[in-house]
Amino acid sequence: MPNTKKLYLILALAAGICGAQGAPPTARTRSVVAEGAGTFVSSAEIAALLASAATGAVADNVLRVVPVDGEYNVGVSVVRRVKVAGKTPTDAVRHHDVTEVYQVLKGNGILAIGGSIEGETELPSGEAVVRNVIGPSSVGKSITGGVRQRVAAGDVVIIPANTPHGFIELTSDEITYLLVRVDPHRVLAQKAH
Repeated sequence: MPNTKKLYLILALAAGICGAQGAPPTARTRSVVAEGAGTFVSSAEIAALLASAATGAVADNVLRVVPVDGEYNVGVSVVRRVKVAGKTPTDAVRHHDVTEVYQVLKGNGILAIGGSIEGETELPSGEAVVRNVIGPSSVGKSITGGVRQRVAAGDVVIIPANTPHGFIELTSDEITYLLVRVDPHRVLAQKAH
């Protein structure tokens, strides 16, 4: 599939999932609509995850990672970041293979995109977070250069693979966002439900 078509698919997926966020919960509980027809994540499931999500500075809760036409994977997560002792935790990462699309659900902050990562270190490929959540990545102390963007509820951000990024400041006590990961090399473990 050409890159333009993939981008449109990603944006449509993000818009559909995020649009469902405001819809009232329904009795639908199945995640797969029909074999080969798509994957469904209900607003009730997202709300339940938000209500029960793990605590700590960062909680990246993977809802699905599904194959698309045997060519690439698409993952859907809900991420919550919180201040610790009134400060924004260090957040400087580069995902080598995975493109991310954020839609902020709640809160606000300043996101750095691009530039370079100070003290960049590769995460071991065998770590569960690499296999199941973020794919091959490196992390560091901070991001220098790049663009600083204020983000708030409703905003959408597309972060291409191999681009340094991270929240340099949470301007609210926490920020929560829906995250769609596009995994063209199928490095993430699949998760159907």
